[in-house]
Amino acid sequence: MEYITLQKHQDIWTHKFAAEQGLLSGVLGKFVKIYHVGSTAIPDLLAKPIIDIALESKEFPPGRDIIEQLSAIGYTYKGEAGVKGRIWFTKGQPREINLHYCATGSEIVKRQLRFRDSLMQDECLRREYELIKLNNCKGKDIDDAGYADAKSDLIEKVIGQ
Repeated sequence: MEYITLQKHQDIWTHKFAAEQGLLSGVLGKFVKIYHVGSTAIPDLLAKPIIDIALESKEFPPGRDIIEQLSAIGYTYKGEAGVKGRIWFTKGQPREINLHYCATGSEIVKRQLRFRDSLMQDECLRREYELIKLNNCKGKDIDDAGYADAKSDLIEKVIGQ
């Protein structure tokens, strides 16, 4: 079990994303779009030290060849894992990366980007989100559904605007 730990923003997260973006582009080619999403993408926000990457590809769902290519660079295939329209991969032990593999033009990715950008632009919103995270992370696993559910009302409010 990997427990949730929240950390102050680390500049290294931006560099880790850039390195992983290059690695993914090298393996999957130029026909994908790759975005840094999630709390590690937002300066001045407490975050789990796990890089969230949203990837849009014309090949969705990924075929066996893509799954094998991602496996060769350390990714573990998790399937849809409860989110229709997204294939989830993780990397690292302890986990370092969540990869959200989606179709080009995915509404899932649009929502992730909308939420990220809103938090980047609004300090009050960042503090509200951070407080929810702090109040719901104690003793929980990094994939705890209750932790995700606690954040969902605010996320829906923000991306529904």
